[in-house]
Amino acid sequence: MPVTDKRRSTLIATAGILVALVAVNTAAWFLVRGVRVDVTEERLYSLSPGVREIMAKLPEPVRLDFYWTREQGADVPQIRSYAQRVEEFLEELAQASGGKVELRVIDPEPFSETEDMARAAGIAPRTLDTTGRVLMLGLAVKGPTDKVESIPFLSPDQEPFLEYEIARRIVSVGRDSRATVAVLSTLPDTKPFDPRNPMQQGGGKYIIWQQLEQLFEVKRIDPAAPSIPQDAGVLLVIQPRELGGDALKAIDAWAVAGKPLIVLADPWCEADPAAKSMDFGSTGAGSTYDLGPLLAQWGVDIDKQNAVADRGFATRIMYRSQGGQVMEMAHPAWLSMNKEGFAKDDPVTAQLASLNLKGAGAVATLPGAKTTVTTVFSSTKDVQMIQTLKLGFFGEVDRLVRDFKPLGAPVAIGVRIAGEIESAYPGADGARAKGAANILLVADADLLDDANWVGADPQTGELRTIGDNGAFVVAALEQATGDRLLSGLRSRGGYARPFDRVDAMRKDAEQRYLTREQELQDQIKKGEMRINELQRERGAAAAGAVDANGFLVLTPEQAEELKKLEQASKDARRELREVQRSLRTEIERTGTRLMVLNVILWPLAVATLATGWISLRYRRQRGK
Repeated sequence: MPVTDKRRSTLIATAGILVALVAVNTAAWFLVRGVRVDVTEERLYSLSPGVREIMAKLPEPVRLDFYWTREQGADVPQIRSYAQRVEEFLEELAQASGGKVELRVIDPEPFSETEDMARAAGIAPRTLDTTGRVLMLGLAVKGPTDKVESIPFLSPDQEPFLEYEIARRIVSVGRDSRATVAVLSTLPDTKPFDPRNPMQQGGGKYIIWQQLEQLFEVKRIDPAAPSIPQDAGVLLVIQPRELGGDALKAIDAWAVAGKPLIVLADPWCEADPAAKSMDFGSTGAGSTYDLGPLLAQWGVDIDKQNAVADRGFATRIMYRSQGGQVMEMAHPAWLSMNKEGFAKDDPVTAQLASLNLKGAGAVATLPGAKTTVTTVFSSTKDVQMIQTLKLGFFGEVDRLVRDFKPLGAPVAIGVRIAGEIESAYPGADGARAKGAANILLVADADLLDDANWVGADPQTGELRTIGDNGAFVVAALEQATGDRLLSGLRSRGGYARPFDRVDAMRKDAEQRYLTREQELQDQIKKGEMRINELQRERGAAAAGAVDANGFLVLTPEQAEELKKLEQASKDARRELREVQRSLRTEIERTGTRLMVLNVILWPLAVATLATGWISLRYRRQRGK
């Protein structure tokens, strides 16, 4: 066949394939519009099992009113693409409900009845620019009893929590009654006034309590006169300390009865107002828990004197080192946990994306324990137990990093306790009651603090979720009360893809930098001490040797040694300045190499291979 015929055939075949692809794509849009294939690593675009269960078990119809001003947001690409993803997600929800969820997409045009309807439903308008253009992007969820819950504005940076927020509202509007949660806590549920925070005009309840009171009937127990309500489905104990015997006995009796018990017991609770410190430069003060003999009866222990320091989950903060330099550093005792630390087979932690903890403890199983202790989240292998004293007034983050010596094995921070337990207190007849434990024990209470999982936009004051702390507590309570509808709801995964190699190199460089910095500072101090010793020796050995001005005269050997020490101190200070610059230089150099590799070299390699393959094919065709 002539070459021209081959080319003609190739062009015709290519055109036919393109036409077929367009035809198939068009047909698929109408025939199988709801069918999608999610190939993302974390299944970001698939409904979680919890949401599918919610949709399947809806007792009554629910209506979703999605308000989106298309024309106003058309020229904002980020908003436009996010609104489209939200609409597609809502369509998937409606499809999975089997007709129980009605979706209405409403365009609230300016100065229209639909705009008034959106405002009445609680949708908050946003001003786009100085011309006064207003954007609406929100959702109103209406239940069978006309109960309405709204998301005033669907912010793109909250996309990972979209599924959770929508499903939570669907469950809330469809419930006839709420489960009762009994709370025994020594921490307040109201924030103290902080004059250093300009966005906070007063106290107000912590966000976690605002959410829990929307979903549950929360009943607080007086630690001094404990009486657990009969209708309580779960007992939540938060940072128990200075509890009397009656309170400990009430917790013990609840646990032995086999009722769901969730305990947050922190060896170093920085969120406790009773232990707050205004000491600048330290990591603050903290309180410790006290559960009397109960943990031992459950077969576990949390060391009150030590906290978890984990370089693998360390949170990066700005810190002033001993040398006076302000730097970005990984705080090993402030943990930013990711999915690597969560049990994948636990209904509460299976789909967590992140948890933020501070000064958490390690839960250890006691030798000879009869209970079954299962880890639900843990540290990495790059972990060390540090004294809680080092997190207080004597705490120095750079010293924690410099002195870090990993254990090489992870430690448990949150566990489930099951199996037979015996009461810690004998009855009137001297016998101890026995029962089957149903306990979730977490060695941290700081996770409830707003600062650890929500943040305010400095411009608008709008709250933004930065962790799954709230979702974890809600899911644990839902699972404990027997209502599993929300147990599968969590963040839809993290969209950020951090450079793990760069992070690891940064941590190694930090430790090397801080170690060398300490060596040089010690060298300088020793030099200064030796100079002072020579001065004293000069005064003792040459009491009668003075010059014309009355100053003592050094021997030639002393003068030479003093000169060497002064030069060594100067060299050490010079090297210290170089070492202080080396950390940032090394990190920037590594980032540049990776950027060149990913942006330039890899595309060039792919292009070269593709060019070579095309050239080879062309030569073979011409040779025929």
